[in-house]
Amino acid sequence: MLTLLRIRILLVTLLINWLFLSLTTECQPIKIDLRKLPKKVDVKLSDLGAIDIRYIPLETSDQSIISRIRKVVFSRSYFLTNNNSTEINMFLYDGSFVSKIGSEGRGPGEITTAHDIDINPQNESIYIVDGWLRKFLVYNKGGKLMRTFKSPLIGAVQFKITNDGILCYNENNAANVENSYNFIDTTGKNIKSFPNRYKWEKIAKPSLTYPYENIFYRFNNQLLKKEIYCDTAFLFSNKTFKPYLIIDVGNLRLTPNARTTSTANFLAKHFITPMNLFETKEYVFYEFIYAINGKDEEGLTFISSKKNISGMLFSSEKGIINDLDGGPNILPKTIKNDNTFVTWIEALSLKTYVASDAFKNSTPKYPDKKKELERLSNSLKATDNPVLILVSLK
Repeated sequence: MLTLLRIRILLVTLLINWLFLSLTTECQPIKIDLRKLPKKVDVKLSDLGAIDIRYIPLETSDQSIISRIRKVVFSRSYFLTNNNSTEINMFLYDGSFVSKIGSEGRGPGEITTAHDIDINPQNESIYIVDGWLRKFLVYNKGGKLMRTFKSPLIGAVQFKITNDGILCYNENNAANVENSYNFIDTTGKNIKSFPNRYKWEKIAKPSLTYPYENIFYRFNNQLLKKEIYCDTAFLFSNKTFKPYLIIDVGNLRLTPNARTTSTANFLAKHFITPMNLFETKEYVFYEFIYAINGKDEEGLTFISSKKNISGMLFSSEKGIINDLDGGPNILPKTIKNDNTFVTWIEALSLKTYVASDAFKNSTPKYPDKKKELERLSNSLKATDNPVLILVSLK
């Protein structure tokens, strides 16, 4: 009996230790070492385990003409496109146009600029913020304006809906922000403020303005954020920030002191300028601008595997080689779900590429999809709206 009891105690102890180690491991941030940038390489979709590619041509009509796309936000039954102005369009997943969202002006239900948009995943309602007017507008999933409320913040031009409120980022290009983030409820009442930890002074002239001081993104139904002065991306949960991902760029990371004392030219030549960050189940995608070897700045994207923390650096302008159907190269912009990344292309650019010798002479993995792409291109007009591209990973 004593031996059996000891065995049971030992098994329970081992189980507790295993659970503790598992939880500890899960809480450890993912670490990516970018202190020394690797050489640029060519990356193919098949290198990432891509198994499918799908195109969604966006319906073109007098009501749905899109000048350009800056952002796409996905919901269960529809998605929105935005060009960082008042041009917000709702589409279904077959590409059919539903309605425009919002109207331009300074009236009670109007906006001068849609600085940011998001969708409440619980009821698919749409939120828009006009940072200049300090106003939020809320629409139902049919596109009807339901209400507006005043933003308590000056310069809140980025936000994300959470389960219990709205997390706002306060842009600090003017070097005068006291709180970097404010968590508010859906009526505009401030719940919690997060002081600015990276204060700088506007001394050097000309100073460089950064379009993405902060990057929000979602993964695995969680909200994450990364500031330009910090190597760590934090998960926002229960009104607190928890370390989640570390992208260590060493001396290439901008500091408040450098931004205070350095000219725009010096900053552009010596520090990384973040442009985009998101992840899928297996990969982290980090897009930035940097002047390699002190030469002209160029767009670069680093894709890192989460499993073995190895990565590939490639030119953002060139993109990822499309060896699935032989179509144009792809620069991932966001995700639709944890295993599908998304980008878009102008109709004219797609038609031009499909008519090129590069496409005609390509030998992709899926010849049938090459034929499908050719048929799609032939059905488009050069003046049609852009086409979304969805790439599924295994």
